[in-house]
Amino acid sequence: MDALTSAVIEGAKSIFKLSLSGIKTISKYEENICELQEEISYLRNKKILIEEEVSIAIMDGKTPKQQVTEWLRKVSRAEDAVRPLLQMLQTPDQHIDGRSFKMLQQYQQSWRVANKLEHVKELNSTYFETVAPEKSSPIKAMEEMQVPSLVGQQAASDMMKLLEILKSDDNKRIGVWGKGGIGKTTSVKNLINHLCNSSPNSFNIVIWVQVSRDLNLSMIQTQIAKRLHLKVEAGDTTHSLANRILRRLKMRVEATRRKILLVLDDVWEKIDLDAVGIPSRDSCCKILLTTRSFDVCRDMSVDAPFQLNLMSEDDAWNLFVQSAGSVLYLDGIQSPARKIVASCRGLPLAIKTLGKSLRDTPQTAIWRNTYLRWRCSSPLFKNIEKEVFRPLALSYHSLPSKILQQCFLFCSLYPASFSIDVVELIQCWVSDGLIHENQTVEEAFNYGVALIEHLKDSCLLDQDGGQGSVKMHDVFRDLAILLSQNEELFGFHCQSSLPFNQMPKESSRRVSLIGCKIYRLQEYPVYSNLTVLFLQGNPIKIIPDDYFLNLKSLRVLNLSKTEITSLPSSFLCLVELRSLYLRGCFSLTKLPSLEPLCKLLVLDLSSTPIRELPEGLGSLCRLRELNLSYTRLLKKIASGSISGLSSLETLDMSFSAYNWNPKMSSCHQNATFDELLSLDRLSVLKIRLDSVDSLASASSWIKKLRKFDIQISPNDSNFDAQSNEKRLVLRGVDLLQEHLQSLLHNTTSLSLLTCEGMAQRHWLSLSLLMSLTISNCSGIRILISQEKSSHAMFPNLQHLVLDHLKNLETIVEGILSRGICLSNLKTIQVLDCPKLKGTISYAMLRHVKKLEEIKVSGCENMCRVIESGGQKKKNLPVLRVIEVKNMVKLRTICDGMWVCPVLQQIEVSHCFELKKLPISVGDSCSLKEIRGDVKWWNNLIWENHDDKSFFLKHFQAYPREDCLKRQKYK
Repeated sequence: MDALTSAVIEGAKSIFKLSLSGIKTISKYEENICELQEEISYLRNKKILIEEEVSIAIMDGKTPKQQVTEWLRKVSRAEDAVRPLLQMLQTPDQHIDGRSFKMLQQYQQSWRVANKLEHVKELNSTYFETVAPEKSSPIKAMEEMQVPSLVGQQAASDMMKLLEILKSDDNKRIGVWGKGGIGKTTSVKNLINHLCNSSPNSFNIVIWVQVSRDLNLSMIQTQIAKRLHLKVEAGDTTHSLANRILRRLKMRVEATRRKILLVLDDVWEKIDLDAVGIPSRDSCCKILLTTRSFDVCRDMSVDAPFQLNLMSEDDAWNLFVQSAGSVLYLDGIQSPARKIVASCRGLPLAIKTLGKSLRDTPQTAIWRNTYLRWRCSSPLFKNIEKEVFRPLALSYHSLPSKILQQCFLFCSLYPASFSIDVVELIQCWVSDGLIHENQTVEEAFNYGVALIEHLKDSCLLDQDGGQGSVKMHDVFRDLAILLSQNEELFGFHCQSSLPFNQMPKESSRRVSLIGCKIYRLQEYPVYSNLTVLFLQGNPIKIIPDDYFLNLKSLRVLNLSKTEITSLPSSFLCLVELRSLYLRGCFSLTKLPSLEPLCKLLVLDLSSTPIRELPEGLGSLCRLRELNLSYTRLLKKIASGSISGLSSLETLDMSFSAYNWNPKMSSCHQNATFDELLSLDRLSVLKIRLDSVDSLASASSWIKKLRKFDIQISPNDSNFDAQSNEKRLVLRGVDLLQEHLQSLLHNTTSLSLLTCEGMAQRHWLSLSLLMSLTISNCSGIRILISQEKSSHAMFPNLQHLVLDHLKNLETIVEGILSRGICLSNLKTIQVLDCPKLKGTISYAMLRHVKKLEEIKVSGCENMCRVIESGGQKKKNLPVLRVIEVKNMVKLRTICDGMWVCPVLQQIEVSHCFELKKLPISVGDSCSLKEIRGDVKWWNNLIWENHDDKSFFLKHFQAYPREDCLKRQKYK
């Protein structure tokens, strides 16, 4: 009984305590809500501070403590639990007032608030002295790189240009490209070191990635992760690691508000930067890549491609001196040393490697032997092959097809530093089967150009001056010759420009013996696989009769500039021949019948003294290109010879003596101009005619020509060859002849010399004209008169030359209404027009907004070049060059001020009355050079001394010898 009573009493006490606790919890409910709101707000702020510390620690390469990570997780869970509770309590009908809820419900809600409050207080009481231990050193924004310093002014200048490109906000992707061994990596590493020393805070971080020829995204990611102190886990996929890299980079940017620079060195193909984890198009990230191929710059959507060029002679020598050391100052060393440097043609890799290999080598004989043999495959120069040719060979092996590789090796058939004609090169590729021959000349040429551009973009070929020729760097030619020895399937044998001392292998397919001083040819060569034979430039006088008997596979034969007087009878065995070049064979007066050469595509007889075309020419039904230019003794082309060339697409008879006059031709049973009209496939024609009579029935035929260069002159006048698509030269011709009208209408380049009969109606019909030269035409007083139709004249004209027009008074008369007249004019040149007092009138100025060059000379009465028409400011927005010479009355370029924001060059010679420059300091931001006489410069009048000082920096005085020549000329 006592035990029962005791149990009841204890139970009652527990119930009482529980009730008391519940009452206490309910009574402090409102207070707990307020306190919970304060504590959770404090916890959120503390969490933000801890997260920031964690982010900074991660950027510094530290790993957060596990307790910190766990605490952050608990805080996140607490926030998730408290947030809906507080939101519910903020609803009015959910608040406890003692009347809306039963006691149990009141207690449960009060208890939840109290419980969360206690948990939040516990989290708030946690303190971390550090969020991460010191496990690694902080990440440096930039790390100085081990690299040789730059040598030479050009290299330093290139680096500063590259720095300016890098600084520009417009350039998010920059591509440094150039030949293998030209110093791309060295330049960029020096650029990084320059940034490290001069502006270490310019980037948040610079990440250098070495890319290999065999693209491996994982390898790239690993290098980036290592730089970011980001641990790569064994189970990381490319995708997961990309996400981690991206998060880490963005955290760095958000923390410092500075950009990231990613350098990708030695890129061979397009890299998917997004797959790597790089925010590639984000303004926070810049990409700088180096590559041997311009195609990579295109594929990577580079904003600013920057090409590195070969070293100058002085810079190359300085680099060699640095590599070879003091041995260069010994007697007898400098002469062969300079030859060695010259043979490297400015390629830094070859210069440094040779210099180091000869360091501390005092023997003169070794230096001389190195000059002669370093580019050959020799056991003595295995280090050269390993350190120079092997790295360069990667460019060859990376070419995407065997055809491109053979095209590259084909170029090695030409001598060192040889200017390779693009048209002839493509003809050879077609004839040798590298380009399919079953297409038109234009289609084959376009495809050939695409192949050449690919080789140029891969830095395996170089542009040689203009667009018409290319060349191969000497070192890369030697590389091609070395590769040819390993690529026996292609069968290349090259011995150009060296004395002939080695017979090609019998398996050779392409043989070049250009300029080898060969006087006599082998009696009976056996090269059954030979398809290409280059013998041009040799003093060969006689070809043995049986020479071609075993060369029946020959497809390309070049005997240009040899001294042969005839071709042997075995020549007719070359039934597979596609291209025959006899250009410049000055002793060759007659050819055998060409009838057996039924597969011939190209025949070049230019600059030969032949008097008549060979028999059987008309049977060459597959012949596409015939070059008879500079055949100054050619008098006879048998009737039917030309009309039989049904596949002919290109005929070049510029500077040929052959007379196409119908009367003369019929008298001698020669081919007439009508035979040309029968050639349906002809698309390119270069020819000289004595008169316009031949064109009587050619109006519709001329329209079909893709290109033409027709010169009509009553005598054999010489005119410079031009590259214009449709060029017409008229000398001593009356323009009123009706036969000319269709030809004029289809012309894009027109030269008129001592012509008559020019009228306004002629100019109106020349809507296609892009270039116009008028010389010694005394009948012209005004070029464009003030007529209603004038506003539509010369809508496409880009280049205008007016030369020795003694009666020309003005170019544009009066005010023309707004229209397309001269709206595309880019250059104007005026020479020796004595009555002309101004070049560009105000009327003309309103139309020529695209004018880039103004050149005026010898106009003795000209006072000003540009007439203002009373306007205070004249605007020529794209004018780059202005030249004025030999005008004693010239007082000003332009009345008042003119605005030329891109003007780069001013040249003044013998215009001593010109006392002021036409521009102000404020409009001279693009000015590069002012050239002129010292006397003229010293007599200029200046607004103030500061202006004179500014322009003096750009002034280049004529050299003394030039001045003497000019005075003598005058």
